[in-house]
Amino acid sequence: MSAQPRICLVSASGQNVFFAEILEAFGDALRERGFAIEESIDCFPTPADDLVCLFIPHEYVPLVHQLAHPTPAQLQRSVAICTEQPGTEWFETSCAFASRAGAVVDINALGAEELKRRGVAAEHARLGYVPRWDVWHGREAGERAIDMAFLGRHTEERAQIIARCVPALERRRAAIHLTETVRPHVHGSPYFLAGRRRSELLADSKVLLNVHQQELPYLEWHRILSAVLNGCVVLSEHSLQTSPFEPGRHFLSARREDLPRVLEGLLGDPDRLEQTRRAAYRLVREEMPMSAAAEVVLNAVQRAHGSATGGSGPVPPPPAPMPRKLPEPRPGWEVYAEQVGEQLPMRRALMDIVDRTRKLERRIEELMGDDRGEDVVVEDLGPGLEKPRVSVLLTVYNHADLVGDAVRSVALGDLRDVEVVVVDDASADGSAEAVRAACSEAPWLTARLIRRGLNSGLPAVARNLAAKHARADLLFILDADNSVLPQGLTKLTTALEQDPGAAFAYGIIERFDGNGSLDLMSWLDWDPERLRHGNYVDAMAMIRRSALQAVGGYPTQQVLAGWEDFAVWLAMAEAGMRAVRVPDFIGRYRVSQHSMLSIANIDHSKAWTEIIRKYPATLLAEA
Repeated sequence: MSAQPRICLVSASGQNVFFAEILEAFGDALRERGFAIEESIDCFPTPADDLVCLFIPHEYVPLVHQLAHPTPAQLQRSVAICTEQPGTEWFETSCAFASRAGAVVDINALGAEELKRRGVAAEHARLGYVPRWDVWHGREAGERAIDMAFLGRHTEERAQIIARCVPALERRRAAIHLTETVRPHVHGSPYFLAGRRRSELLADSKVLLNVHQQELPYLEWHRILSAVLNGCVVLSEHSLQTSPFEPGRHFLSARREDLPRVLEGLLGDPDRLEQTRRAAYRLVREEMPMSAAAEVVLNAVQRAHGSATGGSGPVPPPPAPMPRKLPEPRPGWEVYAEQVGEQLPMRRALMDIVDRTRKLERRIEELMGDDRGEDVVVEDLGPGLEKPRVSVLLTVYNHADLVGDAVRSVALGDLRDVEVVVVDDASADGSAEAVRAACSEAPWLTARLIRRGLNSGLPAVARNLAAKHARADLLFILDADNSVLPQGLTKLTTALEQDPGAAFAYGIIERFDGNGSLDLMSWLDWDPERLRHGNYVDAMAMIRRSALQAVGGYPTQQVLAGWEDFAVWLAMAEAGMRAVRVPDFIGRYRVSQHSMLSIANIDHSKAWTEIIRKYPATLLAEA
């Protein structure tokens, strides 16, 4: 048996990239100690007396074929590196394999303690200073462009806390990157920030907001170190076992419900930011060398190296890599059909009653001889612009109590060369008067009010009419009960100017009701394949006029009422167009049980049938 074993890092080709980064960090630290480091993808190498493997069980085992799982002999010559928090299914997977491995380390003290409690001799190998994660290098602090960043998996709790940060961020910049766990985020994924892209973002950010994913207040060491090494101050909800980081000195800690208020105060205190940034960076750079963690891993390697009985007999040939093909998420229409089950006939009947009632109301208006005048009346309000940069298309039907706030949100924004094109779809509650009153309060705002004599019953008709009367090349869609944030239009306009190939731009929207913030909308990156599972981009977006015209505008079939925006995104995807997502807040969406979308959600079956018929290339494409 050789005195110094070779070390092989074993990983899955489909694993999440940040686990690859953890293995890579340990590999780099061991190379500095003079060890030969090899790599094996989707299989364990042929056993050898001088070879020890390092692997992350929960991120390898589920992503390879069962035949590529380590044998008992291979496990004896392996070090299991555990990274997940107790109480999760991933921790259980790690524990099952770690209990049979030659040695075990965990990057978090809580995980190591739980493994020991279960009889697994685990050691704590705390991550330290990783040179390749540091692109800041402690330089003198210049002005950081991003006020708050968030990186992590989407959960309802996280989304609600982030949404509550809107008051602190509505006139600042955020970089919010939430992800799904539909599939692992592999190296090179355009939809997941990792490696240098993540480090550069953090080096340009003032604060990283950290909200725990699970109930256990487990400090996410990989994410926290990435921020600290790039001078980004961590604001986290209270966590267990943060040593050697001290709350109040190396990072800020608060109760989950207090995070938005603490964030606002912290962003207003640049001296506190600078003190915390420097203290945390010095601690990691000077007192937390990765060599300390490497020493723990090296001791584990030596234990695993000495745990095998030695080989005998012929050595088998190297195994072939055996990645596992993960099941694809089912299309949205399949999930819907399963969810409604026996309710589907009842839902269809109820939706049919709603449709018939609407048609009857419009027919009665026609027969009684509506006295509201011409079908379309145009009024120009405000000073007028020869060529506005952006046209906001605002449609309203019986929202006199809210439409004024929507108009004012545009008027009080920081984009001045903008016009508002309002289509009042035959409201009977004074909505037009409310629009005029709001415009009179903002005499600098250019507006055009279009009043219809008869209600179309379809938002798409009103939007198409607004687009027809708009004069700008960029069209922003706004419903009467929603609002745009002060910098929302500027952020979207800038995104389209920087990406001239994008057909439209969208950003993150806060959903709220009378009780406050609920969650977020439009937080996923543009991915046409994701449209197979349903619409994830709200109508509140900025669209190039040319792109909207190319797909024929919003579809006006009654069956797609409430689904017009989804149909437009599908049409653009099939035409080879793409969107750009702004990872920042741009607007607020009011949740109402009486909205058109709520009514449309009674029954999805007819809408799904129609859009599958119209857009099969996207919705029926093989994943």
